[in-house]
Formats: sequence, C-alpha cells, structure tokens
Amino acid sequence: MTTELSRADNGSAPRDPPSLVAVDLATGAIDPAHRPPEPDDASERFVSGTHVRGQATVRYKLYIPAGDVRIARPLLLMLHGGELGLDDFAVSSQMNLAARRLGWMVLYPEGLTRQGEPAGWSWYMYRHQQRGRGEPAQLASLIRGVMAQHQVDRQRVHVAGLSAGGAMAAVLGQTYPDLFASVGVHSGLPYGAVDDASGVPSLKRYGRPDPDTLIERPLRHRARPTIVFHGTRDMTVHPSNGVRLYEDAVAGLAGEHRFENGREGGRAYTRRTHVGPDGHTNAELWLIEGAGHAWSGGDTQGSQADWQGPAASDQMLCFFMNHPATH
Repeated sequence: MTTELSRADNGSAPRDPPSLVAVDLATGAIDPAHRPPEPDDASERFVSGTHVRGQATVRYKLYIPAGDVRIARPLLLMLHGGELGLDDFAVSSQMNLAARRLGWMVLYPEGLTRQGEPAGWSWYMYRHQQRGRGEPAQLASLIRGVMAQHQVDRQRVHVAGLSAGGAMAAVLGQTYPDLFASVGVHSGLPYGAVDDASGVPSLKRYGRPDPDTLIERPLRHRARPTIVFHGTRDMTVHPSNGVRLYEDAVAGLAGEHRFENGREGGRAYTRRTHVGPDGHTNAELWLIEGAGHAWSGGDTQGSQADWQGPAASDQMLCFFMNHPATH
C-alpha cells in the first residue's frame, strides 16, 4: 500500500513538490519518519492524492481547514453518487464550507473504475458488502492511510454519501463499525437488500428488490447512529429506501419516534427522530417535500444539488458532532 500526495488545488501560494510517503507493505502503516513535514499553523488546503492497496488505486481529494495541524480533527469520508465524480460532489454538497466553520477534514475518494464501466460504487455486489473485501476494504485502507498522515480524532471519523455513495456509506457502517462513529445517507439504499445487479432496478424504482432476488440479509451489527435525507419526488431511488435505512438504524432499540414538520429554503420537510430512554438521538429521517434525486440545500453550480430545502451538510455535521464513537 502506498499513498501519494500532490499539489494543492486552489491556485493559491506555491506548495511543496509531490512527495511519496513510505509505507510498511505488511502492516499498511505509514512510516512517520518519511511523513512530509507540515507547518504547525497551515492555511486551508484542498489537496489531491492517490492511495494504492494491492492492485487497486483510489484517487482522492482531501479538504484540510486552516489551523494548527498538531491538533486532532474530525474526519468525514464523503462518497459521491453515480459517475459524476468527486469534484462535482464537493461543489454540489458544499461540505467543505460547512466543515470549514467547524474545523473538520473532508475526504472525497473517486469511485473505482472497472473495464467498460464508469467509475462508481458496487454496493449491490456481495463481495463489496463484506469486511476485508472489495471496496469496503479499499475505503477502510484509505481512511487509515489518511489517519496515519494527519492528526485525526479517532473517535470522530464519520461517513456520508449520495445515491450509490449513500448506499456504500451504509455498507461501511455495517462492515466497519469500529472505524466509523456514525453514518449519513442522502438519497441512498439500504445495506444487504440485494447481492447482485439483477435486483437493483426494482429496488431503486419500487423500494424493494424483485421477489426472485429477495435476500433480506440480516444486519451484521447494530447499525451506527444514522441520519437520512430523501426527497419525496425522487424518481431515481424510491423514497421508501430512505425509510428502510432509518428503520434498520433503530431496529431493536428502545425509545420513541418524534415527528417535526417545518419549512426551510423553500421546501417543506418532515423530520422523524428516534430518541432513546436516555434522551439520546439514535437516528434521524428527513423527508423533503417535492425534492428529487439531489443533495438538499446544495449549490446549483454542481449537478448533484437542489438549492432548496434544508441544508443537508449542516444538519449531517450537527448530527455527527453529537455522535462520537463509544468503542
């Protein structure tokens, strides 16, 4: 496994030339002695890099807010939807802007490319729903590589995604609950409802797989605290998938469901919250009236955004801040 960082992407002051970080191939640990030096008080950066594990290579961008790099910061893994890519997703979600206010790092990997297929996430394939295999293992390795290079608060590593990226975020919450403290899914699909591509069209269109492919795999672990956003007029991924994600997140937990109706950014919404006996929130479901398959409250300069509605990025970070890891 190797990791390479390249120049900053923001056209500001010149940066140090690209540098390779030495990695122990057996353990995957980055050798601190070969870590590129950083100033104690660095400016805001959005850097590009590559991460190699076995024969797979992941391109990524990492947003690093200004501040003292010696202080451990929360880290959010953001997974783009479909084939539109990480740059568009960063613009659409405006997560960097939200993260800047709180001092969070945000990591955007590019979906893996396979021969004859666009880059994306294979959340629907059985081998990519397993710990230690496929894309979950690759993304976990990427996270650990970034954690080895930067000061990261290990109790505050979270994952979120849109559409296929949201579905993969749900997979990571199940396969690596020891790594991710909580999960955010926007317009995504539930873990383990299908295990190959044949059941995907029905699941997306109707919110259930074809009866011939129905597997209803039980959850591997109790779901991590989860926040879900879904538009009620999503014609790409049926809104019932969002409801299922919420139900999976609270399955077997004591508590009550609370409902709130409101309006923000020109759209009405219903927020359902599951609150435990101790008053702690276990999950949230935001159903956005009239919204389609796009990031709520995003920036229209990106193609994956709906500028109307509640700001999903702000609400997700608020949820994540209240759900550090307990392991």
